[in-house]
Amino acid sequence: MNSHPPCIAWAEKLALRREDLTPTERAALDSHVNVCGACRAAQADYYLLDASLKALPGPAITPLPRLPFPNGEPAVQGRERPAAQRTGQVLSLPPRRAVRRRSRGGQSVLVRGVKKLALLIAVACILLSFTMIPRIYDAMLNATHTAGRALLTYRQHDLFVSAVAWSPDGRFIATGSWDNTVQVWDARTGALKTTYTGHSELVDALSWSPDGRYIVSGSWDRTARVWDALNGQTVAIYKGHSGEISSVAWSPDGRFIASGSWDHSVQIWQPFTAQAISTYIGSIDFVNAVAWSPDGKEIASGGADTTVEVWNVQTGATRLTYRYGIGNPVDALAWSPDGKEIAVGGRDRTVQVWDARNGKRLLTYSGHTQEVDALAWSPDGKYIASGSFDFTARVWDARSGETDLIYKNHSDIVAALAWSPDEKKIVTGSWDRTAQVWATRL
Repeated sequence: MNSHPPCIAWAEKLALRREDLTPTERAALDSHVNVCGACRAAQADYYLLDASLKALPGPAITPLPRLPFPNGEPAVQGRERPAAQRTGQVLSLPPRRAVRRRSRGGQSVLVRGVKKLALLIAVACILLSFTMIPRIYDAMLNATHTAGRALLTYRQHDLFVSAVAWSPDGRFIATGSWDNTVQVWDARTGALKTTYTGHSELVDALSWSPDGRYIVSGSWDRTARVWDALNGQTVAIYKGHSGEISSVAWSPDGRFIASGSWDHSVQIWQPFTAQAISTYIGSIDFVNAVAWSPDGKEIASGGADTTVEVWNVQTGATRLTYRYGIGNPVDALAWSPDGKEIAVGGRDRTVQVWDARNGKRLLTYSGHTQEVDALAWSPDGKYIASGSFDFTARVWDARSGETDLIYKNHSDIVAALAWSPDEKKIVTGSWDRTAQVWATRL
């Protein structure tokens, strides 16, 4: 779960070209982006956008022609009439044939002008159709799918909800937020049970222990913390990373935790002692997502370098590298419950499902219209849920790619989601500051 906006205090300066800044402003901005990953990424995006705009060709559409009047200049209000009209004299008319010829010539000019205008209008309609047809098709497609039924909206966070996790027994939901807290609440009633306030920066990742007793939370304060899920008491603090922690995952057997960071590493450590076990550096950029294989022998990790690496937990050896797309960072990934497939989503707007054994792509889901920021397989492995910058969450068939339902109740980015253990519900976390529980009706 990446793609965070830049710091509010620096957003305006980042949007300006360097030549528009004073030397003092440039120096201050350079100093800030050196320590802030989100602003550094935003600055790179602005540079790319500026270069792309400069590379665009000039305008291809010429202005509409000015249509001439069929009989010369139009009558202008207030223009003085000829002297003959003022004195009542009879004006001599030109020969009838000349008048007819002149009128015919004026009509010809008018017709040519109208034809040019009609041609330009036709071209404009064709160009407009190319932009509208995909939207019309998407609207028609959405109308054919069942929308998820909202059951509960949780509104206790003050800022963006960036992480969600459902307890293994299905009774509780944990939500992490940009307000630096993790809140544990009743999945059925929304009643708050525990608020964890151990972090000093936003919480970007959550994972419950397999036995449901503990939660590990990863933060931009560069720590991962293990704490009691019901009373909020801190058990261990891991400080091995030198960058923001973007993802955490508990091993299937509960013995280890894997954490991915913007320091380009994935680190494995013991939950209750915070003792580091190993460090994997397979990425050359931010790590945004990590996932254990169901048998606990391998980890898949992906990030801003557009690749996913599958590597051995014991040896650290990379077994497989999958490229998501040129120039398209990986924001989310999920391993199928049977361990045979991996789903990857990101800036490409697609979810790609591929064979975990050989990296062969099996399916590409293109239902979203913006960046995909969250992914989760259903417990039975038949469906995949995906959340996006397009403000929707979608549930679709993992074999055919056919959309089953679309949830549209959020008013901002859907940054996180998780299935209930009985797969009848999904919880989504959004930048609209809510977490919403809704029925899948599968």
